[in-house]
Amino acid sequence: MLQLPQIVRADTSGILRDLRRSWRVLWALTVIESQRKYAGSVLGMLWYPMYAALLLASYCFVYLVVLKMKYREFGSYDYVLFVFAGLIPYLGLSEAVMTSAASVRQSLGIIKNAVFPIEFVPLKFVCAALFGLLSSLAILGVMVLPTRYLGWHLLYLPVAVVMLLIFCVMVSWVLSGVAVFLPDVLQIINVALLLLMFLSPVGYPLDLVPAGARVLIYLNPLTYLIEAFRFAMVGIRFLPLWVDPVFTAVCCAGASLTGTFFRRLSPIFADYE
Repeated sequence: MLQLPQIVRADTSGILRDLRRSWRVLWALTVIESQRKYAGSVLGMLWYPMYAALLLASYCFVYLVVLKMKYREFGSYDYVLFVFAGLIPYLGLSEAVMTSAASVRQSLGIIKNAVFPIEFVPLKFVCAALFGLLSSLAILGVMVLPTRYLGWHLLYLPVAVVMLLIFCVMVSWVLSGVAVFLPDVLQIINVALLLLMFLSPVGYPLDLVPAGARVLIYLNPLTYLIEAFRFAMVGIRFLPLWVDPVFTAVCCAGASLTGTFFRRLSPIFADYE
């Protein structure tokens, strides 16, 4: 009987082989899914940056107007950039998780007749969610242009995007697989994402968190994604850079495990059609 490391290694190699063969199909389906989501609406894909702008306005109203929060040398516009850079990975994660978690359950009727590898069904929704995220990144980039935050750190943005992609893929495989058997997971996800937003350092810097409560922040994976995106877009971070490769390595290992979990479950998905 194969040991767990051998099973994980074999299934991970299989997923990578399928990705090399099917990446063009995956890309085409990602584009189709991105267009389909807002098909028929007047504003189309403009809804994504509009949603980001509304959430940003809500955050800034609470922290700047109601709480009158001030931080070091930040002016009001600096703080808007600070919050927006932290919101972007949260928006990408929430969109990717919510859409991919239900993807397999919604596709059970066509899964057994499809040539497309089943493990890429949730991945299609993850890629579509991050594809929509590009509009928010473009808006933030334009906002940063006339400020002192424009710098070479923008070249770090692909690293932050890859970190978010790997983490979303890891989460989507386990949640979409479990949701086939336990639909209640979809309701739990909505509550968990809401709690995650308030436990993430979107509107406040890490050094303002009381020492006794920082363990909750450090256990939150979104903290590390926010730090990466905030550094890439505005050059601000509180954790050392070596944290990012460690986080990425952990996510890669986790994606191998959840990909194996998903593959081993997939033969019985059709029984729940």
